[in-house]
Amino acid sequence: MVFLPLNLRIDNRSILFVGGGSLAMHKIRTVERFTRNITILAPEIDPEVHARGFSEILKPSEKKDLEGYFLVYAATGDHSLDLCIRDDARSLGILVNVIDNREESDFISPAVLKHDDMTIAVSSNGMNARKSVEWRNRIRDMVESWE
Repeated sequence: MVFLPLNLRIDNRSILFVGGGSLAMHKIRTVERFTRNITILAPEIDPEVHARGFSEILKPSEKKDLEGYFLVYAATGDHSLDLCIRDDARSLGILVNVIDNREESDFISPAVLKHDDMTIAVSSNGMNARKSVEWRNRIRDMVESWE
């Protein structure tokens, strides 16, 4: 399994997180550093996710709810539901990330360091997230020492 590193232009594009719990929150922390065009779709949304102030749709996911989004994160914590969301997104031509499941995802999220106008992404092709974070942190320490 190979993932191509690239930067996607997301200004004026909407991103949907299906799931409003801690799995979604983990990825939201990264994505919100680049855009506020985030919608959360879930029957219930954790207070920490709600406090971020994004658009919310409080209901179970249906295929029609995905229409118009550029990217979808399936983050319900229910593997079979996440796969249904993946299939619905793909049928609509939308790239989807099944949280914590690179085999089922069209894209993965690297460990990111954002400093002013510079962004550094470290990826292990989803094989070793801890090592990616470790490398990102080492790079962050180097950048901080330059200032």
